[in-house]
Amino acid sequence: MSLGEQITAKLNSIESFNENSANYLFPVKILGWIVLFIALIITNIIAIIQWPVVVIVRKFNQSSPAVGEPINVRSAQELQALIAQHEQVLVDFWAQWCGPCLLMNNTLNELAHRHADDLLVVKVDVSLNSSLSQLYGVRGLPTVIVFNNGEEAARKSGALTMQQLQGLIK
Repeated sequence: MSLGEQITAKLNSIESFNENSANYLFPVKILGWIVLFIALIITNIIAIIQWPVVVIVRKFNQSSPAVGEPINVRSAQELQALIAQHEQVLVDFWAQWCGPCLLMNNTLNELAHRHADDLLVVKVDVSLNSSLSQLYGVRGLPTVIVFNNGEEAARKSGALTMQQLQGLIK
């Protein structure tokens, strides 16, 4: 389990506790929300610092992805063609400046490798493709949409663990 997945799992458990615990635990809930807020700020600061470097590297290194690697999509036509051509497609709407998106990045890469035979993983950088996020009604990042036979089968926003992602694709 990668560090990003471990952090995501811990933050998801804190969020779940805050949503499902009794009201008399309100002081503990406040502490949980403070931890979540601080974690979000830290991950976003790291993402913003990395952003310019990654954009420059990606601009000069435009190789085609190997089998089992996520495909970066740049247009609605390209995305719609991939969804139509493959039985099951997982689309990750993300941004380089989004901390939770970066936490999920290694998990998505591992998922793409594990399920290379039966799942296509596609990534859409919404800072470069805002029209795609509007077309698919994406309001928060990261958002994952699973398509089965061209139809939307599942949608989830927020950083997800490997177990949560595998639950979406089944």
